[in-house]
Amino acid sequence: MVAKTAKEKMAILVRKGGELGTWGQKKPGFYSLSILYDAAERQRSAGYEALNGKKYAEGYVLLLRFTKFYDMVMASKPDKKTAEFRALQRQMFTVVDALEDVKARLYREWGAADEAAAAAAAAAAAQAAEPQPAETAEIADALAARFDALRAKAPEPDPPPRPTVPEPAHASSKGGGGAAAPAAAAAAAAAAAAGGGAAAAAAGAALGPSPLYPSQRVAPPPGGGGGG
Repeated sequence: MVAKTAKEKMAILVRKGGELGTWGQKKPGFYSLSILYDAAERQRSAGYEALNGKKYAEGYVLLLRFTKFYDMVMASKPDKKTAEFRALQRQMFTVVDALEDVKARLYREWGAADEAAAAAAAAAAAQAAEPQPAETAEIADALAARFDALRAKAPEPDPPPRPTVPEPAHASSKGGGGAAAPAAAAAAAAAAAAGGGAAAAAAGAALGPSPLYPSQRVAPPPGGGGGG
C-alpha cells in the first residue's frame, strides 16, 4: 500500500470535517437557531478536548464541523444582536486561529514522515541497484577473461638494443699503423738524423787543415804524412 502524502492526508480531514450527516441535508431554517447553537457548541467543545489530548487530526475535523454549523446559523438569518450569536461569532474567530495552528502542526509531522519515507525508499532502491555478491563475482570473472584475451592479442615487444663496445686503442684500421704508425716513423727519422750527425762529426774529425787554405779541411794524404 502506497503511503499518502501530507496534502492527501489533509484533503481527507477536510472532507471529513464537511460531513454533517443529516444535518447538512436539510434546508436552511429547518432547524431552530437554538438547536444549531447547541450543536455548534458540542462540536467546538469536543474539538478542544481532542486537541488537549494531542489528537490533532481528530480535533481538526471537529473544529471544521463547528465552522459548518456556524455557516448553517448564518444561513438561517439570525439576529446578530443577540448574546448567543455574538458568543458564536467570538468562538468562530478563536476556532479559525486554532485550525491554522493545528494545520501547521500536522503538516510538520506529516512532512517529517514523508521525508523519512522518501529516504527509506531511496535507500531501498539504492540497495536493490547494487550488484549482489554472485553478480559481483561474475562481473570480475568476465573482466579477467576480457583482459586475458586482450593480452593474448598484444604484439611481442621489440628486443632491447645490443650494447656498443668501444674498440681497443692499439687496434689498427685498414692501411696499417693507425695512430701508432706515424709516431713510430717519427721516432725512426729522429734516430736516423742523429746517426747521420754523428757520422758527419767523425768524418770532420778525420779531415786535416788544407796546406793552402788553412780554413779548409782536407783528407790527409795516404801514409799519414803532412806536406812541407
